[in-house]
Amino acid sequence: MKKFTKKLITIVLTLVMVFSVNGLSDLANAATTMKLSTSKITVVVGKSKTVTLSNAPKGAKVVWSTKDSKTAKVSNGKITGVKAGKTSVICKVTYTSNKKTQTKSFTVAITVTAASTADSTVIKEKSNLTKEHKSANGITTKDNGLMRKDISSQYLIANYMGQGWNLGNSMEASLALGDIADAKTASEFETAWGNVETTQATIDGIHKYGINTVRIPVAWSNMISNDGTYTISDLYFDRVEEIINYCLNDGMYVILNDHFDNGWWCEFGSADKSWRDKAWARYESFWKQIANRYKEYSDRLIFESANEELGDGFNHELDTSTGFRKSTTSTGILTQDQCYALTNEINQKFVDIVRSTGGNNEYRHLLIAGYRTDIDMTTDTRFVMPKDTYNKVIKLSVSVHYYTPNTYCIAESDQGWGYTNTWGTATEIQQMKTNFKKMTKFTKDGYGVMIGEYGVCTAAKDGIPEHYYQVMKDCKEFGYLPIMWDAGLWYDRTTGDFKYNDVLKKILEFTGAKAVIPANAIATGTSTLTLVDESKLIKVYTWEGSWKKNGGSNTGLDGTKVSKEDITKFISTTSVTDGMNLTFNTWGYQAFISPDWSKFTNPCVRVTFKDDDINSVGALVLAYSDKVNGTWYGRSDYSYTTGWSGKCIQLNLTMLKTHKFFMLSFGNEPIITKIEIFDVAK
Repeated sequence: MKKFTKKLITIVLTLVMVFSVNGLSDLANAATTMKLSTSKITVVVGKSKTVTLSNAPKGAKVVWSTKDSKTAKVSNGKITGVKAGKTSVICKVTYTSNKKTQTKSFTVAITVTAASTADSTVIKEKSNLTKEHKSANGITTKDNGLMRKDISSQYLIANYMGQGWNLGNSMEASLALGDIADAKTASEFETAWGNVETTQATIDGIHKYGINTVRIPVAWSNMISNDGTYTISDLYFDRVEEIINYCLNDGMYVILNDHFDNGWWCEFGSADKSWRDKAWARYESFWKQIANRYKEYSDRLIFESANEELGDGFNHELDTSTGFRKSTTSTGILTQDQCYALTNEINQKFVDIVRSTGGNNEYRHLLIAGYRTDIDMTTDTRFVMPKDTYNKVIKLSVSVHYYTPNTYCIAESDQGWGYTNTWGTATEIQQMKTNFKKMTKFTKDGYGVMIGEYGVCTAAKDGIPEHYYQVMKDCKEFGYLPIMWDAGLWYDRTTGDFKYNDVLKKILEFTGAKAVIPANAIATGTSTLTLVDESKLIKVYTWEGSWKKNGGSNTGLDGTKVSKEDITKFISTTSVTDGMNLTFNTWGYQAFISPDWSKFTNPCVRVTFKDDDINSVGALVLAYSDKVNGTWYGRSDYSYTTGWSGKCIQLNLTMLKTHKFFMLSFGNEPIITKIEIFDVAK
């Protein structure tokens, strides 16, 4: 019995050992053969990819975690991109072996990219168009109010909004302060700075070039009540809404802001608290009205918090008789730190107001104006993007403007602060890329980036197509939206045609549109100044008198402010030759001359000034037009230092025969006493 028992025990122990060894072997093998389907992935912001674990031991506990949940989230191996950047996901497996708890961890390297780097992930865009009907405000619209709650602003920019264009110097244009109260229609403001009324054909024309976003700068103070409530006129609201729908009818995107608006923003920096209170009252009233007025529209309508005025603009000199900016002289009381804090506060108020109006505005994409819309000042740590807790995805973008170098992009002539007439060296190209790269600070956090304005303010420089090309190229690389500034220089809003063929070629290269380049489009570039010996010419027409060219101060010959109805304070004519057909525009900015050019062989112009020096004269500006205050063609700018003053300057006879009117203007505010038109001696 004892032998049998001992033998039985031995057999049992042997079997136990066999099973135990085999079991341990299985668990050991499982631990060594466990693996993930991949050790690294690239995922697009807002999209997901799943990583699987194979050969896990039975009963094992698997826990997934991420090192940076702001970059990527994970749930049971499903990894979702949150913002562009890099992080890692850990898969921790806990299992039991030989009655001991064992742990094994696996790491997945994660790269999260903006949607622009993965075109294959683009979701087919839904149309915002439906049957034509009336909006809640009685305006004809085709917009269906579609709001795509799951699309972030970054994704929208990179995949749908394409190239942008500014409808500049239209709805943000304004009249002289004394004339604002007398205006009866919105079109009086829309055409005040020389542009025509916007039509559906205007927008159709720019859209045919593949432009898919229109920014509409607006001066809401143009038509408001004077009772302290800042109530915007329905007439102005209606006109802006009509233009919005011209764009939405073409399936485009629209950005709507409160632009310079006579510079009322300097109320924020006043030493007088009552003015600061008025500034807040105006801002809050405007955005409550705007948001409520347009909240039925689809997510193709985007609101922008301001223009370039947030920041230093708070301290500009305030005209206490009007509440508007008097000058750019800094007379406000705010330090720069306080300007940053106030900028952040205004932008936060903007988000809170729009979201609080409910409806579609809870999900609307919002554009946040940077500090002075300057790249370096906006990437400063003192600038903080507002909080927006209403959406699961980020529906905020930041706006900066790009006119760098300003001696090239802005300076139209050498007036003492710097002037460059060419661009495109390797150093200049790298400077642009370096500047744009700074804005990845925001894209890494999941925000969109828009270059709300960019461009060159004259066509009479070399390297302009290359400058536009590089902006568009860099923006595409970084996933930004570039919006070219155009106050009437580049695109003819009457004919619906782009005026400069070399810049248009670059635009078409990026949009892929098959539009025909207009046959009469000309090239940009530095114009050749041709001076003709007067001895070879005969004088045909002469105007004499006093014309104080208005430089924007609206100050007449006698030094007083001039209203638009009293042009005689800018111009006093002593004599003029019959047939010269010379007209000064309403504000005294330009002279338009249209004799019978078919009788000329080689027309030239000479100008005489009361005070002939660089401080009063500035640059000479020549262009051609189909009518007084019409679109300019073939504009040329010549700095004073080129020596044109008092000389006979050759005009372009082909342009004159095509466009009829010759436009003459100058930089600064010179007083012109004589304009003479010559032709070659027969």
